[in-house]
Order: sequence, then C-alpha cells, then structure tokens
Amino acid sequence: MTAKSHAGIPVRVDHTTQLAVVPYVGRFPAPLAQCVVVEPRQYRTRLHPLSVNSTTDERVHYIDHTVDAPAMTLEHLVDQYWFPALGLLISPQGQVWRHSFLGPFQDGFLSSIKAIVDRPLPDGTREHWLYRERLSRIPTLSGEHLLIANSDQPNFGHYMLDIVPLVHLGSKMGVPMLTWTLKPWQRALLARLDVRPGLIREIRPRATFLEHAIVSNRHSGVSSQTAHPEHKEAFSLILKNVKKNAPTTERPSRILVCRGIRNSRNIKNRKSLIEALSPLRFAAIQPEKLSFDEQAMLFSSADLIVAEFGAAMANVMFCRPGTKIVEIIAEGQHDPWSAHLCAMLELDHVVLFQKQSEQDLLDHPRHAKDSEFQFSVDLESLVRAVKALLAQ
Repeated sequence: MTAKSHAGIPVRVDHTTQLAVVPYVGRFPAPLAQCVVVEPRQYRTRLHPLSVNSTTDERVHYIDHTVDAPAMTLEHLVDQYWFPALGLLISPQGQVWRHSFLGPFQDGFLSSIKAIVDRPLPDGTREHWLYRERLSRIPTLSGEHLLIANSDQPNFGHYMLDIVPLVHLGSKMGVPMLTWTLKPWQRALLARLDVRPGLIREIRPRATFLEHAIVSNRHSGVSSQTAHPEHKEAFSLILKNVKKNAPTTERPSRILVCRGIRNSRNIKNRKSLIEALSPLRFAAIQPEKLSFDEQAMLFSSADLIVAEFGAAMANVMFCRPGTKIVEIIAEGQHDPWSAHLCAMLELDHVVLFQKQSEQDLLDHPRHAKDSEFQFSVDLESLVRAVKALLAQ
C-alpha cells in the first residue's frame, strides 16, 4: 500500500451530480438519468389524548403536524463499486452515491472497505483514500439490475419499509433485481410478493463492480422515516398471500410485543410489565422467535397492541385501520418513524415516553451500537392507558 500510495483517490459523498430527469414509462431510466415512480404525498399526525409526550426537544416530532412522504425515484448509475456492509456505491472517481447509505453519512461507514485507507489531517480529522488496485480482482456484473439490498446484515424495519416496496415495484415491472444472499426471513417475506422466479438474483456478500446499477432514494431510509401510503399496496398483497397459507387457529386479540433481552434499550422491569398486562388478557410475544407469516397474522388479528419501540413495529403494516397501538419509548430516541407509520395507516396510536434523567441521556445515546441502555416502564401509567382504550 505504501509503495502505491500515490495512486490513491480521495473518497467523498457526491452531493452535486444531477442526473437527467425523465418521465417514468414502466421501465428503467436511461443511463445517468432518473425518474419519479411514485409522487410525494402528505398526511397528518395526531397526538392521542392518552399519550405521554417526551419532556425533551424530541416532543416536537409527536405533536400534531403534517408529514411529507417522499417520492419514490429510480436512478440509473454506471460503473459503480458495490460494497455489502452498508450497500455503499462508490464510483472509480471516489464518489459515494448519496442514496446508497441509511441516514446521515458517517466516516465509520468506510471502515469496512479494505480498499480505503484513512489519512490523518493536521486538524485532527481524517480523509479517506480509495486504492482501486485492491479491487482489481472483484467480480463484474453487466446488465441492468434494480438493487434490493442496502446491507448484508439488514434491519427488519428498514427492509420492510424501504426495500419491500422496491421489490414489489420490480416485480410489477418484471425487471431483474440484485441482492446479497438472503436471510431465511427475507426469503419467507419475498415469497409472499408473487415475484416471478428468476427475477431476483442473489450474490455472495462481497465487493462487486456493477456496470449498471438501478437505485432509489428509498435506499437512504427516507421511506422508513416517513412512510408513504403507497406502501399499502405491497403489504396488502403480502397479507393476502400469508392468509392463504396460514393455519386456521385462534390468535390473541391483545398482544404485548417484547424486544429480546440482548437488545439495546432493554426494559428492566419487563417481567413485571408482562405480569401487569396478563390480567387484561395480553399475550406476550417476541417477534424474532416467530416465523414471518405468524408475525403478520398476529398483527393483523389483534385489536390492541402494546409494543416496545423497535423494528418489530414495522409489522403494524398488517394491522387493520383503527387498531389500537400503545408504544413504549424511552426519552432521547429522536426517531419518530413509528409514529409517522401509525398515522399513515390510520391506527389509534398512543405513545408513552418514559422519562430519563439528563445524565442517562448523556451516558447512553439511544442509537449507539451495542448500547447497554436500560430503563423502567411506568406500569401504573401504562395500565391506566390500556384500560382507557379498552373502555372505548
């Protein structure tokens, strides 16, 4: 590496390239062009009277406001390196495509790419350099493919709300799609989308050079943050097919959705929480231990759901309009995606923020990787809200 250090190319996010805008005519846009497939939409949120809003500045995300659901675009890029860890697309000129990573860009996104080296700068910051000779032996894929993966370790919520609508679009268009090796739950999900055999190609999760990559603004997570009403079409089809294959059995009408104890944002008094709701005939479930079909059926059958904040909330896509949802969130999350989703679906959504000390918020950022943050639920407030909903 040191012998060829002069061959490095600085790596930066591409904020300036503007693709030619063309109309959507049922097929991919031409190379270096983009089109809008689904127009933006607006809808209103409403803070439920039973809600307990946050005492931090995140409370503004939950008061009544208008949500701007973004359009769905298709963007045709050429000659891109595709990296599995975060789905980054980087051109041979070192430009990171702005719709190939979730949320705001972070320098750490590049740390998994062996062809990129960090160089310290005098001011204490670092710059990143791409060494293309390290990528000379990676496989090359020709032909146009719609990318339907933004990570080789996908988050359930992001996959449901960002990627599944893209797969549904690709299926309707009948175009080739490309993904890293699918997880079992992804295969179970996609099996319910009626995708024609052969349209989805799986490749090993390793760096790959794509001559033609069709991406979307949905890869950046905008759709999971502000869910679009267009989502309903895909998930209606999924639920229809799930019901065709689901065994006939009685399912609880009231469920408590629990996170695994190894996850961050762990509830310290979860056992007491389960016991407090048991007399009200709530069945406690841990979604990741259930099949995809069973998760969909449980959410579609429930009348009242109490859920800890987390990716499993994406399953409310299968709820009937008017289903009552009580969501438990520790203060400091600053992530209102689930509230937007419930508003878009016209669910009866109650949010119960659990107050945290200023020191806890400083010591344990909610989004820190492998955070050991723990908090307790105000059970009296929760039970009071649940009983009020049941009385309605």
